[in-house]
Amino acid sequence: MNDPYTVPPRPRLGVSRCLLGERVRYDGGHRRDDWLTQVLLPHVEPVALCPEAEAGLGTPREPMQLERGPGERLRLRGRESGQDHAPALKAWIDRRLSELEGADGPDGYLLKARSPSCGRAVPVNGQREPRPGLFAAALDTADPSRLLVDESVLHDAPAREAFVIRLFALSRLRERLAGEWSAGDLSAFHAREKMLLLAHGRPDYDRLGRLAAAAGTRPRAELAAEYAEVFARALARGTTRGAHVNVLQHLLGHFREYLPADERADLQAAIEDFGAGRRDRMSVVRRLREHADALQLDWVRRQSYLRPAPDELLTGEDPANE
Repeated sequence: MNDPYTVPPRPRLGVSRCLLGERVRYDGGHRRDDWLTQVLLPHVEPVALCPEAEAGLGTPREPMQLERGPGERLRLRGRESGQDHAPALKAWIDRRLSELEGADGPDGYLLKARSPSCGRAVPVNGQREPRPGLFAAALDTADPSRLLVDESVLHDAPAREAFVIRLFALSRLRERLAGEWSAGDLSAFHAREKMLLLAHGRPDYDRLGRLAAAAGTRPRAELAAEYAEVFARALARGTTRGAHVNVLQHLLGHFREYLPADERADLQAAIEDFGAGRRDRMSVVRRLREHADALQLDWVRRQSYLRPAPDELLTGEDPANE
């Protein structure tokens, strides 16, 4: 396996084909997103999807909307014909999910917002009663901890960065657990992810530490499944500026014996500026990386927190402190 901290694995991203520029929408058009296609796409392996087109509903096709039918069953009703297209779409979902759930399936999904198949919050009966589209709901049901977002995250810098960091972290985990691995391999993986996990909250950080310590004493498949579930849940919790300050302070502590006092004070001031919102996080991260590389501080250098994804995908813009 490549060392994911020198050669990051390419995440597998399930993505709506219309966002890639394919003309598969109901009106024969597309919704190509420039950041997705020009910035993110070179770093991922896309798994292109369009449930409605691939279910045989045609392109172009009549507009459709979600409606509640008898017994609360959701229908996908054509606005012109009145026909319920849900059975055709659900048959496609059943077939496709069995393929997507395999070992080579996506690490996460980026889907079209407001689509009756892919949207995360779609009106029902034309009213403001939002629920996931049929495909998005099936993905949620199959794995509630799954990384599943819609295109709205691409237009909000902190949300986009959180999505990218989660996607690459899940890709690293998938690659680590693929094939043969030892207790030492899992322990080494966990050690590299510790600061990233700490930024997302102490409870899951502590539990994952206990799971990594149990490697070699429990059945591999059982341990891997539990570790992966908690790992995904931890990253889904989000983070805050204050949590990042805590992690940056922790990393700075590893320089105590190696950096002169004035240089440590300079880094401390940079962290405080970030905490006060006067500078972005990545500017501090880059300085810590440079010092760790120059001093050959291996534990710090190999923390995924310092290199969670290619730099061009990160902005360092963070949510307000909580």
